[in-house]
Parts: sequence; C-alpha cells; structure tokens
Amino acid sequence: MASARTARGLHKLFVRNLPWTVGNQELRSYFKDFGKVINASVVFDKKTGLSKGYGFVTFNNLSLLQKVENESRHFLEGNYLNVQKQS
Repeated sequence: MASARTARGLHKLFVRNLPWTVGNQELRSYFKDFGKVINASVVFDKKTGLSKGYGFVTFNNLSLLQKVENESRHFLEGNYLNVQKQS
C-alpha cells in the first residue's frame, strides 16, 4: 500500500499530541504554511465526538513533507506536536 501511495505522489504524515481544540481546518491551516495540503484530518471518537489527539496530513510533494520533518518543533494551540512520516 505504501508503494501505491508513493506512486501516486502522495506523502502522508502522522501527527500526534493535537490539542482537543484542533479540528480539520486548524490542522490544515497550520501545515499549509509548508506548502499545498491535499488532505488534513483529525481523528474523532465516534461515541463522544471528541478528538483522539491525533490526525493525518497529506502532501503531493515529497519536498514539502521533508520541509515539515526538518522543522525542529511544531507548536499548535499550546502543544508541541509529534510529527512522523507515515510509511
């Protein structure tokens, strides 16, 4: 599956430690400073509707993903984010 994702030119990040106040729009807004975001989604609990504290961001350009990885720290709404490339 990872090779299919790469073949289509999509590169995905796994983002942890999201504040409960962050939704899809806020996540997209933060990462669009690095370049064009194809998709940004926060995972929510189906029963409570509350954020599970993690999400995914997809870029169509590997250099944008590398730009994010090269940033030493990511800080959003009071939390330092843990960002890692999804394989």
